Amino acid sequence: MTDIQISKLDKTSTQDNGADKILAQLAQIESKLFVHDAWSAAQINSLLAQPFNHIIYATDELNQRLIGYCIYSHIFEDAEILKIATCLDYQQQGIASQLLTAMAQMCQATGAERVLLEVREDNYAALAFYQKHGFEQIAVRKNYYNNHDMTKTHALIMQRKFNAKLNAK
Repeated sequence: MTDIQISKLDKTSTQDNGADKILAQLAQIESKLFVHDAWSAAQINSLLAQPFNHIIYATDELNQRLIGYCIYSHIFEDAEILKIATCLDYQQQGIASQLLTAMAQMCQATGAERVLLEVREDNYAALAFYQKHGFEQIAVRKNYYNNHDMTKTHALIMQRKFNAKLNAK
């Protein structure tokens, strides 16, 4: 398993030059993983202009390469995962799980009662990942995603509630 370091990038940290490098690396991963709907560095940076949007990212401690990230919102009692991704050559090593756990702990510590997300109904790997982490389907957005063959795919809305015992910490 790869030793990683998890760091946070938010509105205050985007004022330094290091943040530009991180945003460029995030956009590069996006373009490789989400070919047809990748977010650019400018789009990601504009998300961070809102105080409720955040990014945590993982770097490989050995070579300091950015290898994964989670972009999320946290407003009052709800957190929402907007994107979570790991570089192709680092997948299946528990990095996304560590990012998800870190994000959930940060949000829960600041009052979140649940985490929401949406996922394509045909993204079986993502569905299995989220279910493994305690997410349950709560709704369907019919024909939400446009496919490249002009068909549509439903989005599943999932949530993971935090139990009261964890919220009390």
